[in-house]
Amino acid sequence: MASAESAGFAGAAAGIQAVAAQTNWVNQQAGAGKLALEPDAAERAAKHCEDEIRELRSLIQEARAIARIEGLGNYPDGQDLTHRFETKANDGGAGAFAMIRQMQDELQKMADAYRAAAKDYRAIDEQHAQDIQRGM
Repeated sequence: MASAESAGFAGAAAGIQAVAAQTNWVNQQAGAGKLALEPDAAERAAKHCEDEIRELRSLIQEARAIARIEGLGNYPDGQDLTHRFETKANDGGAGAFAMIRQMQDELQKMADAYRAAAKDYRAIDEQHAQDIQRGM
């Protein structure tokens, strides 16, 4: 199994790591009570993540095309090149399919993190409302 770098997807791997780091930050900040997003803004951000997930589905079609390269001949060089394209698409941990799925998973985690931060906002808002009512 190749690494993302050796498969030519170093940029994609870095992007996935960046999204994961941002998701972790949002979760940590929300969990510590330092971040609460207004529900409508959080929902827009979550939907944007889900839109990106859907856009990535078109990349899966392109990766399928890479996986089915034909016409490079029966000579060793042609067979080797065909195999290299197939590996770029199909390698379980570092191929195009795997990278796309990993990004989709991270984007879904990000959408969930935004929605969780909105729940915290609602809880804080409700707590403030209760505090105001008690003070009256």
